[in-house]
Amino acid sequence: MIYSNFIGKTSKYLKSVRALKNYISFDMIFPTTWLMLKNNPNGVEILQNEGQDGKQITSFVCENKKELIDGLENTLDLVIKTNVEREEKERLFKTKVLELKSIFENQNLENLKGLKFDIEELTKFIENETNEINTGVTETTEPA
Repeated sequence: MIYSNFIGKTSKYLKSVRALKNYISFDMIFPTTWLMLKNNPNGVEILQNEGQDGKQITSFVCENKKELIDGLENTLDLVIKTNVEREEKERLFKTKVLELKSIFENQNLENLKGLKFDIEELTKFIENETNEINTGVTETTEPA
């Protein structure tokens, strides 16, 4: 990856890029709530240190070899994408819970008894997601 592209994509989290002897270190600042991947690419080491204000400093280190640096950059992309998506899902879940709570607070019991959730539509959605994962169309990795 071209460094200007990488730096542009990660600028919100990138603290520094360091060359240490024959190693490269990308030092990132992430929220302490973020999860790391269970399996790191070969040759990539992840070191975490406590930061300030609910943040942690995470260093991704590898030898100064193009293929390792490319793997490290892909790992960072995946960590950021996975955690940002997880945060957005949590916000959406909380919003939907508040919407449902409002419905229950503002409707009478008889109306609520008639409330139906379209389970068939939900099942189709879940099956579609599973098919995308199984066919490799959607990239997913479980965080640690």
